Amino acid sequence: MSVTPTRTRNPRGEGDRLRADLLDAAADLIAEHRSVDRVSLRAVAARAGVSPMAVYNHFADKDELMVAAVDHCWDEFQAALAAAYLAADDVYARLRDAGTAYARFALEHPGKYRVMFTDPADLPDRAEEPVGLGAFDQLVAVVGDILEARGDDRDPTFVAVQVHTWVHGIVSLIACKPEGDWPSTEDLLDDLLVRLDLDAPP
Repeated sequence: MSVTPTRTRNPRGEGDRLRADLLDAAADLIAEHRSVDRVSLRAVAARAGVSPMAVYNHFADKDELMVAAVDHCWDEFQAALAAAYLAADDVYARLRDAGTAYARFALEHPGKYRVMFTDPADLPDRAEEPVGLGAFDQLVAVVGDILEARGDDRDPTFVAVQVHTWVHGIVSLIACKPEGDWPSTEDLLDDLLVRLDLDAPP
């Protein structure tokens, strides 16, 4: 007979921590099962170490929890990129540092990254626009700033798609076979910027 692990009750005012734990647990299970339908509220509660009824203190039903879990992954990812953007000294460093933050997040949180980029077909419809589009819009803006600084008339959206495709390919390859003798992500990102003419002019 399996026993649901007990969880120390959150002190008053720490309900947000439990909500985040439930979102993390749901995201982990979605990544493991590659499906939403195969994830139950009971399994999420067990992973988070609470009773199934505790889930309903934060989410109306399973659909709301599943959508929130996927969006939670995107929120954390976008926060990591935003921190890199804000810390950079110039527009060129902004893109380079954001690429590093992207790769670090993807490789340190493979389950969440898998949830973000293999959005399950059985995920319920969102009431609002997915937060992932906001992350791409930010990339387009940063690429646009670089193109403007270089006097380059290329379409920033097209170039941003190239950047994202390249970075996604790098982390997917490394994650798929982490024991491979790959170049460092820093070297790969530097080469990406040179080949796409997005590096700082000499």
